[in-house]
Amino acid sequence: MKNLFNGFLTSFQKSIKLNRTSMEDVLANVFSMRIIGNKTHGDLAEIALTEYINQCVDGYSAKHTGKEKFRAKIHEEDVRVRNEQNGDEIPISIKTYGSGPLQLSTNKDSSMFSYLTKTIGEKAISDRKEIRKILGNTCFSDFAQMNVLPLIYNEKHFSYKIILFDFHKAVESVGEIKFLAPRMFGKGRSTFPIYKFYGLKGEYIFEVRYGDAKANALQRGLWTHTENAKEYFSEILAGNYTINEPLINLMSKILVSSKKKHKELLSYFPKSKKDSIL
Repeated sequence: MKNLFNGFLTSFQKSIKLNRTSMEDVLANVFSMRIIGNKTHGDLAEIALTEYINQCVDGYSAKHTGKEKFRAKIHEEDVRVRNEQNGDEIPISIKTYGSGPLQLSTNKDSSMFSYLTKTIGEKAISDRKEIRKILGNTCFSDFAQMNVLPLIYNEKHFSYKIILFDFHKAVESVGEIKFLAPRMFGKGRSTFPIYKFYGLKGEYIFEVRYGDAKANALQRGLWTHTENAKEYFSEILAGNYTINEPLINLMSKILVSSKKKHKELLSYFPKSKKDSIL
């Protein structure tokens, strides 16, 4: 699966070189949506990337699967990309986050945290042989097969970047795993327990957060940090954006207009290889 994803990334990066303005518009439009709502931009990023792939990435088509009706997700995916030459399909998880903490996987079945609890408990280990055995467990090897594409923004500096986390390099670099117990804060509230993974020089790499039914999405799964773990990321694109105010205004007009008017508007835009949504 990773070879298929890497093949797609080669074409994706080539398309950005040929259509940089289009990609810059996509990212500016997506991050402008944060004015409408803090979570709105994430869902729209999935739709926008799907459409971009259909219009600009040679040899590939895409379909947004994040909200597909009556579909049981086999993979943790938002977009399914198809190689038009051989029919191979590639599930991709789009992560749209601010600079800093980045959730790589929700790990909904809590397999990572449960396994670490059984094998490590409330202690730290630095035995490389034991660490390799732990990271070779199915719960981690399954994640290694996931295709994660993070879109990162910085609202203070109006900047963005598309980056990739090198999980293989991260796993090979782990020299210590530490258990961090819950800490109290506020009125009777506490943090959830975390297992943090560090490199041979003590540098932060990633972490596994608590993940049973009591935890919300921000308190569970596999996380890293885009600034503290920079050496484990590779950059595809970086730049700056401005808020697209006409787009925000257009959205409000579209929502109070008819389906007939929407069809008329669509005639002004280039056709895709296939419908991105329905």
